[in-house]
Amino acid sequence: MEMVRGRTGAAFGVAALAFVFGAAGAPYVQRFGLGWRAVAGIYGCFLVSLILALAPGWVGLRDWIVGRVAGSRVWALPVVWCVPYLLYATGTGDFRWVAVGRLFGAGAMLVVIYRLAPVRDLARFGWQDLVAAGWLIGVLMGHQLAGIWNVPVNLDFIGRLFLIAMAGWSWVFVRTVPRLGYELRLSWAVLRAAGWNFFLFAVIAIPAGLALGFIEWHPLHKGVADFALVFLEIFLFIALLEELFFRGFLQTLIAENLRSARAGQILVSCLFGLFHILHAPFPNWRYVLLATVAGWFYGSAFLKSGTLMSSALAHAMVDTMWRTFFSKS
Repeated sequence: MEMVRGRTGAAFGVAALAFVFGAAGAPYVQRFGLGWRAVAGIYGCFLVSLILALAPGWVGLRDWIVGRVAGSRVWALPVVWCVPYLLYATGTGDFRWVAVGRLFGAGAMLVVIYRLAPVRDLARFGWQDLVAAGWLIGVLMGHQLAGIWNVPVNLDFIGRLFLIAMAGWSWVFVRTVPRLGYELRLSWAVLRAAGWNFFLFAVIAIPAGLALGFIEWHPLHKGVADFALVFLEIFLFIALLEELFFRGFLQTLIAENLRSARAGQILVSCLFGLFHILHAPFPNWRYVLLATVAGWFYGSAFLKSGTLMSSALAHAMVDTMWRTFFSKS
């Protein structure tokens, strides 16, 4: 019964997201004059990408998947991760072997790392994890996924779903990360942790950001519906990926190596801050400083609730408020 509820809840969640983004995407269908086949291909690609990205986070569905990717079948995962692109290419006619090769290569590298050199102590950050982290950063920063989904325009958000799926499946089914916290569930504890740490960060970041000239009061509010959609987009395509990597993966494992949850939180917060140094104008030390502080509070939300939902919700709210009320552009 628990598994049924988990799978039913996952289906309901995907259906709700499919409806929301389907409605949000309707104006683009008219704007670009897309035919039904292209719409079906792009929408199917998005839905399957979404399912693959979120599947490891639904406990009931995750338990069902475990037995189906055990043993040698784990080698098929890079092929599975390419399925959304094949749906996209079938509908749009934009099929390229180079794109398939880049997607397959990006995913296969993680499976190869963890299967050929299994991590002995799953609770600690091993050299295999360092290679995997470097590979993921290289894929992202090297724009390895750029130019793959081009119809009708660059659909880079699908690339982010691909990265979430690749990382999530790797750390849940291939190399298990204990206390990864990738659980898509809401509770009062999760909401309290997210809300409290968002509030504490805002108290520090708003006056500091104004004093540093990093932000300015520039409200672009277009209504509750628009705010909610922006929040959902940031949560799915930015916050979830970054929290999975920095908090669930790095902070959890590094804290075990350092034998201190707070030491791991401090170190990863600094790494999270440095990750933003490339934003214009380079080197963007103001962004690094504020992102480091933000990383601390995201890490606190994660530790308090034990789930990435709290840190991702706080992260998404920070970025949404920034984009809606304090963006300088």
